[in-house]
Amino acid sequence: MSRAPAILSGLAMLLISRVPAFADPRNLLIGTWTIDVSRLSIPSPPQRVTIVLAGVGHGQYKMTVDIVDHDGTKRNGASTFKPDGTPAPAAGNADYDVVSMTMPSRRIWVMGGGFKGHSANTRVFSLSDDGRHMIETVVWHTPDGVPHTRVDFWTRSK
Repeated sequence: MSRAPAILSGLAMLLISRVPAFADPRNLLIGTWTIDVSRLSIPSPPQRVTIVLAGVGHGQYKMTVDIVDHDGTKRNGASTFKPDGTPAPAAGNADYDVVSMTMPSRRIWVMGGGFKGHSANTRVFSLSDDGRHMIETVVWHTPDGVPHTRVDFWTRSK
């Protein structure tokens, strides 16, 4: 009698158990994320930044961002979008008034943002292997066209 079916079954169960229990089956980045402000390489970093990514039905997602700036001022923004690259309005955000989102895999989320008819930046969010951390790469260009990149680190809150 071959042991192959038992081995394959055990292997399948091991692989299935690697998917975090909190995960949305469509996207593993669904949840609440808090940035590690101690690792931000920007002047006057905020006290706190939280992103919530939630499925809202009909193939759409909602992203909300809550920021407490270094001086205690609170800001927030939100956008409801389809992850198909079509532009979607962004409300309440001083950095964007339009975004375009894609989710090329369950572990990656790509966002392009614009403000007042000009490109703002591109952000790529990727999930760590443990499912508890997210790495964000931000790419923007100075007015003379020089690209810059920053990497931010997030921890899953919920």
